[in-house]
Amino acid sequence: FFKRWAFEYGVAFITSQNIEELLGGEVDFDDGPAGGEIHQFTASYLLAEPEWCLRGNVYRPALELPLTFGLIDENGRSPFASYSASFNVRWRDFPWNDRIRTSFSMGVGLSWSSEVYAMDVQRHPDDDRSKWKFNWPIQLTFAHPLLPQHQLQFFIAHQSGGGIFDKGGVNSL
Repeated sequence: FFKRWAFEYGVAFITSQNIEELLGGEVDFDDGPAGGEIHQFTASYLLAEPEWCLRGNVYRPALELPLTFGLIDENGRSPFASYSASFNVRWRDFPWNDRIRTSFSMGVGLSWSSEVYAMDVQRHPDDDRSKWKFNWPIQLTFAHPLLPQHQLQFFIAHQSGGGIFDKGGVNSL
């Protein structure tokens, strides 16, 4: 049963940047009332490991269903909860995996928070904000080849209204 499950804990810091600025290397952790951190607890289910043959090479990406509980601890108010479910594709076939096991995953899903993020209101002061968001998890992991079950992860927790729930959103790193 547990062979198909992975469990993660991570801490992300709330930023005032949009996703383009973060991907461009611009990082500023907000220390005002809208800043803070997110503690994420994830149980991820391995749906499948399809085998793709491309140009004579065999690749086995992982198709995952991560279910995440987030505890949002903003500087200016009491912590509140967030719940996310996504569909992720994890690429695991890198040529240097014999030296350092690496994976990169990205997905899409939905998220609901019991409160609207203060950073969402700060970044979009004149717009109605929604507790519902699209979840776009991005993750890069590294592990020792002899201990692949223990990984160091870097991630962006991106949540956006996508123009459906609202416009804009929040990024945490």
